[in-house]
Amino acid sequence: MKYDDHPVVRPLLALDGVCVAYRHHEVVHDVSLEVASGEVVALIGPSGAGKSSLLRAINFLEPPSKGRIVLDGAEVGGSRRSLDALRREVGMVFQNFNLFPHLTALQNVMLAPVHTLGIPPAQARERAMQQLTHVGLADHAHVKPGKCSGGQQQRIAIARALAMEPKVMLFDEPTSALDPELGAEVLATMRALAAEGMTMVVVTHEMHFAEDVADRVVFMADGRIVEENAAGKLMRDPQHPRTQRFLNAVRNR
Repeated sequence: MKYDDHPVVRPLLALDGVCVAYRHHEVVHDVSLEVASGEVVALIGPSGAGKSSLLRAINFLEPPSKGRIVLDGAEVGGSRRSLDALRREVGMVFQNFNLFPHLTALQNVMLAPVHTLGIPPAQARERAMQQLTHVGLADHAHVKPGKCSGGQQQRIAIARALAMEPKVMLFDEPTSALDPELGAEVLATMRALAAEGMTMVVVTHEMHFAEDVADRVVFMADGRIVEENAAGKLMRDPQHPRTQRFLNAVRNR
């Protein structure tokens, strides 16, 4: 679904006036954002813009200091039950893979379905194998992370998030720790997920990915949304001087 082709009727994910503060220092200021089902939204901007903090606030890894987050029509609260439900429906992939080194790829992917969802191990194993196949790593099922490349480890982390069958996937600069060749493996997997209709919010410095794969690009600076538009329009014809300055710097370095 392209942002400029279909109007947003009811968002799957909505942020309303979200602020995030660390030790009374606010790093995200009054951000409102809606994401439709099946939409891919890329968050871009300079380091320190608040992109990762905003992403972490969506699943309450950094609880918002103000504002509301609504997922599929239900406001997310701070109770344990509400947060458990949220994290079953919102998958997250981090910069660093956060895999358990003593477990195989299959065991890493099985872990949350068994212990969080209460799925029987045999069923969780089948689901995990499906997701490892999905990301092209069925042949690495019984390999531990230390024997895998960085790109393979990140794809295992994606399979682990997908095994929870989330409604939304969050990606926090998933290729930043990888060299370009290994990063390309991960981006190819994300492109495939986008083509399948997965709802995704992606913090990225990969400008080609943002333009080619995202439906919409949101530019952030100084903890605020400065500009947002359909991906091609924002990347090729930014309107705000701050966005123009950032994109010119990225393209000319």
